[in-house]
Amino acid sequence: MSIVIQCTRAVAAFVLIGIAVMPSPASSQTLAARHPLQPSDTSSPAATLNGLIDACNELYDLISDPSFSVERANELLPTTQRMLDCLDLSELPADLRSTAGIDSALFLKEVLDRIELPPENEVPGGIGLELDQDEPLLRWQIPHTRIAIARMELGPNRNAYLFTPGTVRRAAQDYRMVKELPYRSGGRAVSKGLHDAYVTMTKQTPMRSGDTSSPRGTLNLFLNSCNELHQAIRREQHFDRSNPDLDRLGAKIISCLDTSQLPDYARDYFDAEAAVCLKEVLDRVPLPPAEAIPGIESVDTPDGADSLVRWQVPGTQIVLTKIDEGPRRGEFLFSAETVDRAPEFFEKLASLPYRRIPPAVSAGLYHWWLSSPGNPTVAAIVDTLPTWFQQRLLGMAIWQWVSVLPAIPLSLMLMFFAFRVARTHGERVRHRSLVGYWLSLTFPLLALLVPVAFKYVAWEYLTVRGTAIYIVNFSADVVFLLAVLVLIVRSSSRIAETIIALPHIAPQGLDANLIRLICRVLGIAAAVIVFLEGGRHLGFPITTLIASAGIGGLAIALSAQGLIKGLFGTVSILLDKPYCVGERIVVKGHEGVVEEIGLRSTKIRTLSGPLISIPNDQMSDAEIENIAKREFIRRSSELHIPIDTSLNKVKLAIECIRALLENHDELDPRYATRVYFSDITPSAFAIRIVYWYAAADYWEFMAFNEKINLAICDAFDKHGIQFSLPLRHTYWKTDDHQGPLEVVLETSGEPVD
Repeated sequence: MSIVIQCTRAVAAFVLIGIAVMPSPASSQTLAARHPLQPSDTSSPAATLNGLIDACNELYDLISDPSFSVERANELLPTTQRMLDCLDLSELPADLRSTAGIDSALFLKEVLDRIELPPENEVPGGIGLELDQDEPLLRWQIPHTRIAIARMELGPNRNAYLFTPGTVRRAAQDYRMVKELPYRSGGRAVSKGLHDAYVTMTKQTPMRSGDTSSPRGTLNLFLNSCNELHQAIRREQHFDRSNPDLDRLGAKIISCLDTSQLPDYARDYFDAEAAVCLKEVLDRVPLPPAEAIPGIESVDTPDGADSLVRWQVPGTQIVLTKIDEGPRRGEFLFSAETVDRAPEFFEKLASLPYRRIPPAVSAGLYHWWLSSPGNPTVAAIVDTLPTWFQQRLLGMAIWQWVSVLPAIPLSLMLMFFAFRVARTHGERVRHRSLVGYWLSLTFPLLALLVPVAFKYVAWEYLTVRGTAIYIVNFSADVVFLLAVLVLIVRSSSRIAETIIALPHIAPQGLDANLIRLICRVLGIAAAVIVFLEGGRHLGFPITTLIASAGIGGLAIALSAQGLIKGLFGTVSILLDKPYCVGERIVVKGHEGVVEEIGLRSTKIRTLSGPLISIPNDQMSDAEIENIAKREFIRRSSELHIPIDTSLNKVKLAIECIRALLENHDELDPRYATRVYFSDITPSAFAIRIVYWYAAADYWEFMAFNEKINLAICDAFDKHGIQFSLPLRHTYWKTDDHQGPLEVVLETSGEPVD
């Protein structure tokens, strides 16, 4: 009997040993061919635990294969997806579940490989420990750990057993606590160094290795992208921006920086320098291991807990902060202050040696960024120059100085020549061809390309960097802004001439001048708006620009009071319209034709030839006789006939003149002709003649007067009527003595004194 019992115990022990070492169903499926879309078994805690372990081991086998390369990276997708099937990622943002979830799964596997796991028959759902379907298990925790697997009650994974969100969130922290422990020597298979192996593999494909959802993701993405870019540049000897792969790497590096506080004009240049300086600093200081850097599990905490918003690289002033607003809200980026002070940080640590422990460094990155040509042709030319051309002087290499200095006066001369030609040609064709007037703007438009081309050549070909590129870019942008302002003002005059060219507008009328004035004012207003916006682009606060414009406007107003008075006088003239261009006026004793009504003065061509300019403020206050606007011309004159003319001939003279002035179409019918015996003078009888010539043309009026005068002369001659001549008396003195002349008129024989 005792022998039977002993045999029975031996068989039972053998069975238990066999059960303990027997591979699980999940493990058996791993060994067999698995369909890429087949998910992990999460029907019980045992199935979920085995599913995660088997998927991680499969991943380890794939990336440990010497024949594995980056080109086969897609083969990892089914395995990594099965890893994610075992985790409750509901508390992670949907777009981060793949990257952050894989990190958590790897950390979790590193922890599981260092602790003792219960045997299969002690895990709910394992062999010999089936789950109660009537009262299903809601939660199971690995003994002596915080690692828990819970049953999902809602959602697409309902009734599945997954590692809890808290376990996922604490995975990196748990790994830090057990990292120094040795790997488990027995039980389930372990994958030694899985996390490091996966990170090493994904460094070659940064698109798969990081994001900006946490300090860990941002830092890994930044370091890996910089290292890959540096390796590519060392192979090519220059940074070829036409290479889309390199351009994407550069964009990913810049995406890790908060550039919101950088001025627009220097953003594309300062962010590159900041990135290079940050990489140089990070390559000289010891960095914490990946698990010590807060990941997504430290960012998204349960409700009621404080969320991570800031992380500082140990031993430095480099800070990564969480963006609170804008399109990048929720991302962790190198803070705006860190980006702004990056050159300062590098200057302090430039004398330190590069770090000799992982992660990898990109030695000489800053020197390449400063001096290496950005074009293969330029690089080939620089290689042929003596070595002393590579020496740096005042922030640039000598070969860069030799290239930049001649380009500055050449660019300015080109712009000056273009604007000078445009102005000369525009004035020549202004009144002859509207199309030609517009085409004269071609030269200023081409001039605008000069500062743009100068910036491009300095950055892309000459590789001007650092403080020098900021000076170059700022100066070029200021010149570009000034050129745009001039172009806007000149375009306003062309817009005005285009409107004036319409058929119903007289080119020389006041309406035309009003249109010119309005377009000029609108052009100046547009130039002011562009100036303010351009100043903001150059980094000046809008409030400062407005305050400066206000102070500058006040100073200009005080120093240009006469100009402002003239401007208001111009507006008054254009609104009241007392005269127009081309009209004959009399003002301030000057008579002539108005040639131009300008913003400040009115130009009058006098009848004698000279051109007179009178300020518009004086013109608006002066008494102006507008001869061109008269409806008729009035003639008022006197005819004198001798004092000894008989009364009958006086009457006959009046009747002749009245008869000659009757029935003339040239005379205004509204006003009757007036002919009167108006006065008796000591020497003649005066006949007053008054009539109104209907036409306003002065020379036609003179021709009519001539006709009337000749007719009067002819009538007087026919009737023997003479015109009175001036009465002159001549007295002769018979002696040589000088003395008073005594004149005596005798009337009726009596002298009168």
